Amino acid sequence: MAEEELAPFAPEWLAMEQMQGGRMTLMPGPVDEVRNQFQNIFASIRPFLPPRTDAIKTEDSTLPSGMSIRIYQPTEGHGQLPVGLYIHAGGWFAGDMENEDHLVRNIVDNSKILLIQVDYRLCPENPFPAGLDDCCEAYEWLCTNAAKYGGDGSRRFIMGGSSGGNLSTAVALKYASNPDFRASGLIIACPGTCDRRAFPEEYKGRWTPEKYADAPMIGRDMVDWAFELYQAPSPHEPLVSVLLHPDIKLLPPSCIMSPTKDPTNQETVFLYEEMKKQGVDADLVEWEGYPHFFWTVPMLKASAKFMEVWNEKLKGLIGRASS
Repeated sequence: MAEEELAPFAPEWLAMEQMQGGRMTLMPGPVDEVRNQFQNIFASIRPFLPPRTDAIKTEDSTLPSGMSIRIYQPTEGHGQLPVGLYIHAGGWFAGDMENEDHLVRNIVDNSKILLIQVDYRLCPENPFPAGLDDCCEAYEWLCTNAAKYGGDGSRRFIMGGSSGGNLSTAVALKYASNPDFRASGLIIACPGTCDRRAFPEEYKGRWTPEKYADAPMIGRDMVDWAFELYQAPSPHEPLVSVLLHPDIKLLPPSCIMSPTKDPTNQETVFLYEEMKKQGVDADLVEWEGYPHFFWTVPMLKASAKFMEVWNEKLKGLIGRASS
């Protein structure tokens, strides 16, 4: 939703805020303190998550570099499965493989796909491109070793939300011209797509970051702070400010999801517009009245619907790659 006026919050979200005693917004501060606040958000929702089932089996493993990954497979056989890399969120500076474990299990169970998560290095201790390099290493490992786990490495997908969506896009762009690793599809949600210091003039007339200053979950200041923490060599670095990448036209079929009360909404819509302009087969699904990463909150009916749509879109991408 890139127009000037923002729609109101969804009643369901406002009711949830009232139940929780008010609005929670992460703000910039000492990195360790903000990390703890971020982790506490995910810890607070765990009691509301459904119990794990035996429909998914997991294996924690280590790549030759020493980096940890988690492999998720449906328990029942489904022939050779498509494979995918799921990249967790956290503004490049926070997060781990536990926070979104329930989302990954949902995707594996409903889309019948073999997924891996990667415990990539975090900034600011490990500046760009460390985290991206780790995601690329995990992606190459997945494509090369998929058959050992019953996967089809030629049907490969990349996905994630927030900074995980940014990293997913960057990985897809990095391999866009490489036939051995080019992704079959990309599915991302609310990715930060451009450092505000490099925002293209053509979009500035429709870009109103001040309207998201006090948005729930994260405000605009938090987005800008995360870009600074990532420490790209330039605000114009195209594997960080992916909206500026010269090879957007080479991206695979994609689905982009974006909540309208999210400080990344407008730049997410601009990435979608850029994809369409450059001939990428892309879909955009907006979630009216909901904030950043709302679908991690299991108490919301919209969260279940979000995951239903995510799986529907992913299965569509898988079907196209299989034909």
